[in-house]
Amino acid sequence: METGMIMIAVVLFTVILVPTLVLIQNTKKQSKKLFNGLNAVVAQKNGVLSQHTEQYNFALGIDKTHKILYFFKKSEENETSQIIDLTDIKSCEIVSKTRRIKKDKGFDEMVETIHLEFISKKSIEVVQLEFYNEAESLLTDELAIAENWKKIVQGVLSERNSVIEQKNEQQVAAAVA
Repeated sequence: METGMIMIAVVLFTVILVPTLVLIQNTKKQSKKLFNGLNAVVAQKNGVLSQHTEQYNFALGIDKTHKILYFFKKSEENETSQIIDLTDIKSCEIVSKTRRIKKDKGFDEMVETIHLEFISKKSIEVVQLEFYNEAESLLTDELAIAENWKKIVQGVLSERNSVIEQKNEQQVAAAVA
């Protein structure tokens, strides 16, 4: 009887462990491909990543020294990349598009897309980085990632603004003296 229990335990362990290990390995491979794609975009501009994130089908990184944000997205059909010079950006916001689905008792809201939206200082141009699209993937933690990157970008923008204010104050002080 003990041999039978041991065999059942080994089979169950194998049935659970093997798919988990395969899933982990595939996730690591996908993350590495996204990171390599992002690094290729960064290398084109001779940048250095200060911080980066890889998610299901996109990678995002920032060069805080040069104030440049890099985005790389890979789907089954194509690869896209975007480079955003944060010195030209006035603000950054999260845009989440939802739709309502009627239920027996009330409504549920389903997220369709999540974007990080950048508004330019020089024009009315708006640049969007798509973090999630319900047609392409399942929603996991893209909203939390968008919120985190909004904070990172706003930190860089406010840092830039305080440097500009300090320079202006120094110029005013020098002109007064």
